[in-house]
Amino acid sequence: MTGMKLKAPYRLLAFSCGLLFLLNSPGMEVLGQGNKKGKEDPRLEPRPVTLQTKDGMEIRAFYFPSDQKKAATTVLLVHEWEGQASPYYKLVTALNKAGCAVLAPDYRGHGGSKEYVNLRGDKAELDPSKMSRKDAEAIVAMDLEKAKGFLKDENNDGYLNLNALVVIGIGEGCVLGNLWAARDWGFPSLGSVKQGQDVKAIVMISPEKQVKGLPIEPALNDNNLLLLPTLIMAGAGSLEAGEARRMASRLEARKKRVGRGEVTGLSIQMLESDLAEAALVNDARGAIPAIVTFVTTEVKGSDPKNPWVERN
Repeated sequence: MTGMKLKAPYRLLAFSCGLLFLLNSPGMEVLGQGNKKGKEDPRLEPRPVTLQTKDGMEIRAFYFPSDQKKAATTVLLVHEWEGQASPYYKLVTALNKAGCAVLAPDYRGHGGSKEYVNLRGDKAELDPSKMSRKDAEAIVAMDLEKAKGFLKDENNDGYLNLNALVVIGIGEGCVLGNLWAARDWGFPSLGSVKQGQDVKAIVMISPEKQVKGLPIEPALNDNNLLLLPTLIMAGAGSLEAGEARRMASRLEARKKRVGRGEVTGLSIQMLESDLAEAALVNDARGAIPAIVTFVTTEVKGSDPKNPWVERN
C-alpha cells in the first residue's frame, strides 16, 4: 500500500468527521474557552459562516479569527478535490494559535457546500465526479472570490490584515488556490484604492498539476507569483512526490529567471512518509510545525511591508 492515495469511498470514510466534528470537537471548545478576548468580543470566537456566491451557491466555511486583529496574518485554505475543510482542523488551530486568522471553505460540490437550487426550483446536490472544468473555473472565480469578500469585510472591521494573505492549497486545491492567487494579482490598485495583490505567500501540499482539465501551469508562469515565497510539501514515498519534485524544479528555474539569477523564497519539504493530503498534514512528523513556521516567518501581518489597508 506504499504511496496509496485515498479516493472516493475511502476518502469519504476517512473524512466522515465533517462539519459535526469541527463544530463539536473538544478542540473547538478548548480553543473558545482559552480565548479570553473571545469572551469579551464574540467575533473572536471560531465559527461557521455561509457565503452566497454570485451564481447562487451557498458555500459553507469555517472561520477562526485572531486576537491580533489588524496585525493578524490571514490564511485561506483550499482543500483537495473530493475532500473538505474539516480534516484540517489540527492545522487550522495550530495556525490560529500562532496568531493567524484562518478561513477554510468547502467549495461547491464538497463538504457542506453540495446543495443548490436547480432550474425547477428544487434542491439538488452537486456530484464532484460529474463536475466539469467549468465548475472548477467557477470555484476560482466565484467561491474563492467570495471567500476573499468575507475576509475583506473582516479586514475593514479591523479583525485581520488582508494585505498579509497566505494561500494554502492541498492536492487539487493547489491548482485552484494558485489560479485564484494569480487572478487576484491581476487586479491593480486604482490610485489609493487597493483591489488585489494581497497574496504574499503560497503553500502547496501534495500538489497536483490539474483538476478536471484545468491546469496549474499558467499560475506557475505568473511573474507576480514567482516573486512570492513558496513552500512545496509532499510525502517522499507518496504518489504525489514526483509531481512535487517536478513542480519544484520548474519553479526553481522560473524564479531564477525572474530573480535575475537568484532563487529566493522557495522551500521544499519532502517528508519521510508515503502519506498525502490530509493524512500527510495530520500524521507525518513535523508537517504542521513546518507549515506554521513558514507562514508566520514569511508573512507577518504586523510588517510595514504589508500595511493594513481599508477596502471599499
